Amino acid sequence: MVLAILAFLWTFTLGTSDGIAFALICAASGVALGADLTLLPAIFAQRLSQLGTREAAAFGLWSFVSKLSLAFAAATLLPMLDLAGFKPGPDNSESALRTLTVIYAALPCVLKMTAILLLAFTPLIEPAKGTAS
Repeated sequence: MVLAILAFLWTFTLGTSDGIAFALICAASGVALGADLTLLPAIFAQRLSQLGTREAAAFGLWSFVSKLSLAFAAATLLPMLDLAGFKPGPDNSESALRTLTVIYAALPCVLKMTAILLLAFTPLIEPAKGTAS
């Protein structure tokens, strides 16, 4: 998650002719996404196993929340871009491009930092011995 934050924070420095830097950001954020898509479910499954929780129900809820968050993001952020005057294509105002940058780069960084803080400060209570399978 930290790699994704660092990659996306770099987008604030990009200009219109920074194609190589953008490609590096895409590669770094792709690696971070790959790690998120593999490591987080593996850690989640291990923790569910320790707790003796039904994995199918937990992963069903995980999938539902993931899809709901994408739908919520599209329903809220796309209208915000429209209100800022952003239109697909090269002809946009500085204000519209700044709004796009904040939504594309800053907001995911804030959300990932929030997730890191929640994980860091959430106490994990170990199950009693003999209760986990």
